[in-house]
Order: sequence, then C-alpha cells, then structure tokens
Amino acid sequence: MTIKVQQVLDALIAPVGALTHTVDTLKSGSADAEVRRVAVVFTATYAVVKQAVDAGANLIIAHEPTYYNHMDEGDWLAGDPVYEHKRAFIEASGVTIFRLHDYVHEYKPDGIVAGMLNKLGWEGWSDPDDPTLLTPQSGARHTVRSIAEELKRKLGIESVQVAGDPDMEVNRFGLAVGAPGGQAQMGFLRRGDIELLIAGETNEWETNEYVRDASDMGMNKALIVLGHQKSEETGMLTVVALLRSAFPELPIDYIESPPALRRI
Repeated sequence: MTIKVQQVLDALIAPVGALTHTVDTLKSGSADAEVRRVAVVFTATYAVVKQAVDAGANLIIAHEPTYYNHMDEGDWLAGDPVYEHKRAFIEASGVTIFRLHDYVHEYKPDGIVAGMLNKLGWEGWSDPDDPTLLTPQSGARHTVRSIAEELKRKLGIESVQVAGDPDMEVNRFGLAVGAPGGQAQMGFLRRGDIELLIAGETNEWETNEYVRDASDMGMNKALIVLGHQKSEETGMLTVVALLRSAFPELPIDYIESPPALRRI
C-alpha cells in the first residue's frame, strides 16, 4: 500500500482540525511524495537530517524550526554559508521535512506534555484538569534537589540550573515545557500552592530573578531549568505512538540528539 506524505500529515492534524494560523508547514519536499520511512525528531539539525537520510527516512517530522527562526524565513539568511549548505544538502537528499509544533501542543491533552509525563512516570502526579500541575505521591519526601536528580536520570541530562533553595521540600509544582515566556512561567509561581516550576528555557532577567527575590524574601519558591530541548524532546514520543498506530506497516524512527549547548 502506497502512503503519501499528505496522508501522514492528515493523521497528525486530525486530532485538532486545520488551524488558520500556524508555523506547521512543509519546510522541504512535497506532500505528494511516497513515504518510505519516517523520522520523528525535536529539531531537524544538519546531523539529524544526515542520520535520518542514512537510515532511509524520506520524511522528517520535527518540532522546532529548521532554519533558526520561528517562521523558518530564509530571506535574511540568503548567502549565509551555514544556511546555504544546509538548504542545499536537504534539497539534494530529497527528504521532506514537516514542522509539527502548533498541532501537537493543541492535542488534548497537550501531546508534548503527555509524552514528557509518560517518560518521567508522572502521569499519576498530574492534575486531571491541568496536567501541567503536579502533586508528588504521598509517603515520600520530595525536594527541589531530589526532583532535579530524577529529571537528570530519566531524561539523560548531565546538569540542570536551579534557582532557590535546592533542599526546599516540594508538595506541588508546575511543568512549563519549552519557552512560554516569563509572564506565563511566573503565573505558575504566583499560585500559592505551587512551590517549584520546572521550565524549559527562561529569559534570565525575568523568571530567574523573580524566583531569586522570592527565595530571598523567605518564600517557598524554586525553579529548575532543563533547557528547551530536554523539556520537550521526549514529548515527541506522542507523535511516534500516533503514527505507529495509524500506519503500522510504515517504519517510524525516533531520533534523539544531544543539546546544542554543553557545559565545559
């Protein structure tokens, strides 16, 4: 049975229905192309595209931009050697790249949050009405430090950034994947029952400083910053599961990659 790119995209869009304004578009290739193998990734980096193509994938589903800006606009990069080399390689490979950002966040529940909770084994901690609010299971003492260590272990992270007291006891916390912005992040922390926020990335002069001031004032507030990629990457396993269910005959690969930044 022949499966076209558009059929795969239709399956990804179906849980939401067509969005009027979205960055979720084809970044290369054609919707009419026959799909041989799919790679699901966080970002279609140069190395990840090479890995996917070498494995035989001709359709890549990526969560974040391919060309270094939210809209994947290339005019401002025309002539840039990095941009031109990557674009030429992608075109020569014949691979089709589709960005799946807005749709997966609109799944009910949010597909990225659901995938992260599944990976962390925290589904039982999440509020049924809002999975981004979590209450650790009773019977064990949880601190900012112990939760940070659990995140590092389960997500394969060498280190995280922490603001506030690492040894503060945590009874309820929030999960803000990606980069929703300082106001949204502080919205979690402004709730009286939320002591800790686990964030993807922050503007250092916003949420970080809010938590520092709150902690210095003696308030029970803390922050763990995972990095944008590690706060969302595993969430793309939701997409892997959806595609494997919809197209059991189609090979679907999940490709993780190390973060762009590392501490030395």
